[in-house]
Amino acid sequence: MSTVIPFPERPAPDHTTTPRGRPAPVVSAVYTVTETAEILRLSLGTTYALLRSGDIPALKLGGRWVIPRGRLHRWLDDLPTASVEDIDRELAAIERREQRQQRRQDGA
Repeated sequence: MSTVIPFPERPAPDHTTTPRGRPAPVVSAVYTVTETAEILRLSLGTTYALLRSGDIPALKLGGRWVIPRGRLHRWLDDLPTASVEDIDRELAAIERREQRQQRRQDGA
């Protein structure tokens, strides 16, 4: 015969702290450059260049770049979609690069 042991009651979750007892992170109104680079899947250097050129909507506060969340997402939503010609051009460029790499490997 088996014995059933009930689990102890769990306390109600406290949303002001993380499981390790640290304060829960506050959702920021801005992204850092690193966060923006991760969102856009770009290198940090490319992201800084796009910030400096004004392509990515950002503000420089106290010598530090900040990217407002809402403006970044609106900017992304307003970007034009790629046409079939754009995609064909990109695929052709990728194919040419792969062929060059293959020729270098074959010649080495």
